[in-house]
Amino acid sequence: MKLLRFIALNSWVILLPISSNAQSRAYLLDEADTYFKAGRYFDAFFRYRECAKLPEFEASSQITEQIKNSSHALYLTQKFKDYFALQRFQPAKENLVELISLNANDPNRGQLAHITLAQGAELQRLAWRQRTPAATADMLKRAMSFYYQAAKEGLMEESVAAIKQCEASIKDTKVPMDDTTQPNIESIQPSVAPIVSPSVAHPRKPAEVIINPAPKAN
Repeated sequence: MKLLRFIALNSWVILLPISSNAQSRAYLLDEADTYFKAGRYFDAFFRYRECAKLPEFEASSQITEQIKNSSHALYLTQKFKDYFALQRFQPAKENLVELISLNANDPNRGQLAHITLAQGAELQRLAWRQRTPAATADMLKRAMSFYYQAAKEGLMEESVAAIKQCEASIKDTKVPMDDTTQPNIESIQPSVAPIVSPSVAHPRKPAEVIINPAPKAN
């Protein structure tokens, strides 16, 4: 009986440090999550790997998934920045959209509206190279579609100014504009908080789009 009591008492002595140590290491997972949300995917990747080696986390499928997500997010960030630097807006946007789907708090998410605005400006410039007024008007309408999207993504003031530029230019082509093809400017509701950026240029010229540099990788 005394032996059993001795074992029971000493088992608490053995288990207490283990339990306490497990609690003290829980901050590692919190750190990994914080790094991931902040877009510090390199740091997050290694912190998640460190967590995966601990006994209390080794059976967690969520940590295994986050290791994969951190690695993929690091890849997407680099691809986005590479295309961004080359002004290849569509593949840059595709990689950024996928990145945001992994981490809605990614610090690059504000660039999405700027890319959309730049796509519209690119079409607006190309419109003046078309051979017929109808082709010019069609290209301007396509540009407007991007401007409406950029407004929804947060660049309201710049997009509305660019839309008005396109509308004025279409009138110059003498091509009738179908009012049903585009929504009302007043009906646009941004899906994200407005983003502040420089004002646009002359009403008959394409919007001067300034894309903010993507943050450097940590």
